Amino acid sequence: MSPYLHPRWVEQAASTVANTLVQRHAAEEEGGLNEDPLKFAHGLTGVDQVGNYRWVNVLGLCFAALCIGTLILRIVDRVYRHARHLTAMGNPGNQAFWARNQTTWWPWIERHILKAPLFRKRHNQLFQISAAIDNGTLPGRWHTIILTIYILSNVAYCLALPWDRPESASVVAALRGRSGTLSALNLVPTVIFALRNNPLIWLLKISYDDFNLMHRWAARITIVEAIVHTLCWLVNTADGGGLAAVAKELRTQESYGWGMVATVLFLFIFIQACSPLRHAFYETFLGIHKLSVMGALIGTILHLQKHKLPQFPWLQAVFILWGLEYFCRAFRIFWFNFKPGKVTQITIEAMPGEAVRITAFMTKPWTPRPGCHVHMYLPTISGLASHPFSVAWSPNQNHILNSSDSKSEKSSLSLPSNTSDLKKSVAPSAPPRSTQISLICRARTGLTRSMYERACKSPKETFHTWGMLEGPYGTHQSLDSYGTVVLFAGGVGITHQVMYIKQLLEGFQNKTTCTQKILLVWQVPDSECLEWVRPWMDEILRMKSRKKVLRVMLFISRPKKPLSNISESVRMIPGRCDFKTIVQKEFEDRVGAMVVQCCGSGGFADDVRAAVRPKIEEGSVEYIEEAFTY
Repeated sequence: MSPYLHPRWVEQAASTVANTLVQRHAAEEEGGLNEDPLKFAHGLTGVDQVGNYRWVNVLGLCFAALCIGTLILRIVDRVYRHARHLTAMGNPGNQAFWARNQTTWWPWIERHILKAPLFRKRHNQLFQISAAIDNGTLPGRWHTIILTIYILSNVAYCLALPWDRPESASVVAALRGRSGTLSALNLVPTVIFALRNNPLIWLLKISYDDFNLMHRWAARITIVEAIVHTLCWLVNTADGGGLAAVAKELRTQESYGWGMVATVLFLFIFIQACSPLRHAFYETFLGIHKLSVMGALIGTILHLQKHKLPQFPWLQAVFILWGLEYFCRAFRIFWFNFKPGKVTQITIEAMPGEAVRITAFMTKPWTPRPGCHVHMYLPTISGLASHPFSVAWSPNQNHILNSSDSKSEKSSLSLPSNTSDLKKSVAPSAPPRSTQISLICRARTGLTRSMYERACKSPKETFHTWGMLEGPYGTHQSLDSYGTVVLFAGGVGITHQVMYIKQLLEGFQNKTTCTQKILLVWQVPDSECLEWVRPWMDEILRMKSRKKVLRVMLFISRPKKPLSNISESVRMIPGRCDFKTIVQKEFEDRVGAMVVQCCGSGGFADDVRAAVRPKIEEGSVEYIEEAFTY
């Protein structure tokens, strides 16, 4: 039985309607009751409660079926990858079996549905109006299918009304009940999808970026249904008593007053969250958005409470989930960033290419994982606002301690003050942990621009402050079971790839991964941008067996001086990357299953995807894309 429709609620609704009709009929027979002109504007008169809960049940079951189906696919995929990892790791030189597709239908689905853009190639490339304003991106083909079904099902449920009723006001009342019920129901996934600690993220292994897309569309459906719900009430109230009756009801009935407050705030959210406004003033938008959402939810729950409507528990669940998520976030922030008398220290350096390198020294260690990201708070610059950044580097504690003991490896960055405590806690067999996190970001607008300008004005173009890191988040993809790994990075997208290279090289050396070939393709405007990750890449290039596995291709799109290759395995090439040629060559020379991972601008990612998709049906090729589409 679905949690949204309890038999007791159906019986209660039917009983209430029946009792109301019986009492009204008895009173009319006694001549003691005149016809109420507003009977279809309030209460359950004309409302199809049984039908309301029937469609709530259907929508809830469809959502549950989608989650269960996704979970089953994730489990099957994980078992398959694990089997490939174990067998290929036992004989890494012979992975021919895993280089071929084991079926024909699944690669077709991957290429033409799951990994496909909506039309020809464009997916993540922004529809740009100006440098700061854009109209967002196009959803992929699979997302479009899901969203279309979701939208059309809500439209169909709202139109499944008792159209054969003789009174049009009764049909409007039925639409009022249906749209209000569905709006309250859709609020639940709308809030869940917006949470950073959404439990469905780690359960279904779906990125927050995908849930953020679903959040925006679920919110739009919720708002449209709330507006329809309010308009139906206005129509029947105005028809029964004119505008004076509307004003009187809003003035004397608290439930209607709070409902109108919620509707107005929902409409404001709908306008304010439009893509051009959201992207042009994102940090301002986010603060106003949170306050507006809180006000709208309070108005909605009071509207339901005052009329004692059965949807009230749904809103209670929304507030509980939201409160628990914020509690978890606050706990993680304080746990990793605060100790008695200590707080996370942050060093920010200005780098070439209008970028900054951020190094955070946390008060407690965490386990670094490739591909993760954190949200950074800098109260001295941006107040309580946060900004997401990919973690570019996070050396383990043993490396930090060895660096602190070696006079030949001095750094301009100060080491954490709790180094002596780390020496006591580090064990040779312990998993790699770290208190140091490094980030790279380009100066755009808002926080990133403020950091860059302040660093440029500081001595040695470096300043120190305090702050907080929240996370880590992400890291749903493991590349350990692939024999061939191709990593594409555009600009600061390199931050997503560096730790994967380190992990795979360590796995190759320790014989814990299947990786036999790694190619890093990094495209930047000029060679000065290489300074962003030079200390980390130098460490990677000094790793044992690196030359057997890793090749690096650096594409300098606008070189300022002649380029020279660093070594046979590290090449610097003027101009832009030819994605199709590189993918084709690596596909022909692949060892085992091949994965192509991309992190870069929207247009960059679209070009990589276009080059990879045709190969998905020709051999065992996986495409993974990392993007933040806020």
